Amino acid sequence: YQEGTLDAMLPVADLIARGFEVGKLPDGCAMFGGTFAAKGGIRPADRFEFELEDPVLKRTIRHGYDVVTLPVLG
Repeated sequence: YQEGTLDAMLPVADLIARGFEVGKLPDGCAMFGGTFAAKGGIRPADRFEFELEDPVLKRTIRHGYDVVTLPVLG
């Protein structure tokens, strides 16, 4: 669905420098990171499974869940 490593994303310091004149987040401000593009686009599915891999420590977290698509009303 998505694939990439953190080093392929823009560094946080770079994002802050681009978005804030003082070069730091203002007090009380939060910044949310982006994500990688979906491989093949976004489409509905009956189940979603994913994993996060740490190649350095050779650990993986896997999870999945079933999806119930609700009808569009109105």
